[in-house]
Amino acid sequence: MQRPNYPSGKDLLGADSVSRDDLDDIFARAERFLAEEDEEDSPGDQPARLHLIRRRPKVIATLFDQRSTRTRLGFQAAALRLGHQSLDVYDTDRSRMGSATGETLDDHIRTVEAYSDLIVVRSHTESLPYQIGRLSYLPVVNAGNGADEHPTQALIDLFAIRKLRGDVKDLSIALSSDTRARFALSFVKMLRLSPPRRFTLCSLPDVPINPPMREAIALLASLGCKVSFVHDVRDTLEHDVLIIQMQDMSRFAHASLGSEAIDKEIETEPFTLTAKKILDAKSDTLILNPLPRFAELDVSCDALPNAGYFRQVKLSLPVRMAILERMLLGIPWTG
Repeated sequence: MQRPNYPSGKDLLGADSVSRDDLDDIFARAERFLAEEDEEDSPGDQPARLHLIRRRPKVIATLFDQRSTRTRLGFQAAALRLGHQSLDVYDTDRSRMGSATGETLDDHIRTVEAYSDLIVVRSHTESLPYQIGRLSYLPVVNAGNGADEHPTQALIDLFAIRKLRGDVKDLSIALSSDTRARFALSFVKMLRLSPPRRFTLCSLPDVPINPPMREAIALLASLGCKVSFVHDVRDTLEHDVLIIQMQDMSRFAHASLGSEAIDKEIETEPFTLTAKKILDAKSDTLILNPLPRFAELDVSCDALPNAGYFRQVKLSLPVRMAILERMLLGIPWTG
């Protein structure tokens, strides 16, 4: 029996869920968590979040049927920092969901509802977060679904840019990536909330731009952002920010947990970023990467002062804390 649809805005499923007011709220909460962390690191200061100890902890259910390092650990760490607990509710070796002796998705989610307060979903299929959002009265976070979207990564990327380089609207932003990559689509779609003065896409010359990405870029142009297209990463190194990942993500977008080993192929030379290219260009471009990196970002870049991708990981924690706090309070997304 089909369960009823629940109020609009309870779930974070894509970049379109987020309005400018939502973005400002997430940034304000993340800034508060960063400030509290600084206070706790100061000698002699009392813990800044004692009030969290006095309330009943919530349970964050993580349902991941796709490999993850930063997203899984990030949400689990965010839950713990907020004084909550996390619970893995899908295990490929032990879960009955979808197995020959198992249960339906509907029954599995009804069970998860009994044990938890919020569900974070990561899947190799595009449909799963949307299915769970319709089935469950709990708030649902899309933590990456196949080749569709990754809205929490987009929020992290925008916050990292804000902290490391300034207000996005004052900057030139470049993206070097497969236009089918889910993080890339969510990022460009979310740029509509604060359009940069210039946006450049670096992509393979003979591969058509993914239609949803083309639509998102057209919207940026309509908002007054100067848009351009290049086919060599060197042409992005005069920008304020470069977000880079490999140019062919098709083999990885649908990689399901435990089914294949990922071979880090050699990226074609025009799309491989090295320290030599950055130094030859005398570039101070902030380099970000959602990670894991493949051959598009050489380890020689790691020692450069403009390598921001590991700081980006650290800044992901207050953003995920802000997302969880907001959604556990029942504040709807208004995009």
